[in-house]
Amino acid sequence: MSKSQWLFSSVLLVAMLSGCAGTKEPGNAIYMRMDDAASPNARQQKYPVLVRLAAYEDARNVSDPHLVGTATTRVLGMTGRDIMLDSEVAKLVGAAMKKRLSDDGLQFVEDDKAQFQLGGVVKALSVDIKERDYLNIVVESTLTETASGRVIWSGVVAEKKERYAGVMGNSKGDVAAFLKNGLKTISHKTSESILSVLMATRPELFGVAGVAKVVPGVTVYANTPVPVVAPSAFVKPDAATGKLALTSEPANVKVYVDDVYYGLTPLEADMPAGIYQLRFELDGYAKSSEKVSVRRGDRTELKIKLKQ
Repeated sequence: MSKSQWLFSSVLLVAMLSGCAGTKEPGNAIYMRMDDAASPNARQQKYPVLVRLAAYEDARNVSDPHLVGTATTRVLGMTGRDIMLDSEVAKLVGAAMKKRLSDDGLQFVEDDKAQFQLGGVVKALSVDIKERDYLNIVVESTLTETASGRVIWSGVVAEKKERYAGVMGNSKGDVAAFLKNGLKTISHKTSESILSVLMATRPELFGVAGVAKVVPGVTVYANTPVPVVAPSAFVKPDAATGKLALTSEPANVKVYVDDVYYGLTPLEADMPAGIYQLRFELDGYAKSSEKVSVRRGDRTELKIKLKQ
């Protein structure tokens, strides 16, 4: 073989390996493209259930919202130890949840016509590439009624996987596929649990009577079968409920009611009369907790000032 033929063959081999390994994306980041188009097995006829997506919060203790793990073995197309995504983790999780619930028949809107709001917290999301590859995802989600702020469903889904990459090792595309499969599992289980509760709550919206069921791998914190009310309608608290109004300094503090994530301050919700344990969290500030009593037909207001 001549020198020119050998050089051509070497260049061709490198190009083929690079294409197969998924290293065409520029830079060092792992590309995580979440296709907005419906999946091939998506439900064709949408249910008359309108959902608004709220921002998921990233509660991981990381220095960068794009950071997902470390690599102690080589990843083709990547340099360094830090495994970084091209998008922020919280946005990626929100997009995965939206896609799955949309594929399952719910309609997502961005205006006040939404009957429900979906949000949550990313408690863990990591991909570590070592002698074996390790994936760990823990996502807490909450579906609230937009008219009243009442929690319809709240729960957490955890997924842990490990694998052996084989003698060829990993490419950036392999790492992306490993993480995408984990997100698909998390979003599928979340959607399945939420839909079962909604079908049990409002069977007329789905054309079938459902029963809230236990989904393996899902820990349900709250499961409240309450009727859907249009946001534009006047909501009058019944005799057994009261209004809980929460504000904070600074704003946008995460609120947990009896360990169930309710949303960000300022927040108002109709609550059954009773005593509740509240917890307030915000990165960079000390956690705070308060016990409040919600009285029937009354409005309970509470303002929290967090300390740094």
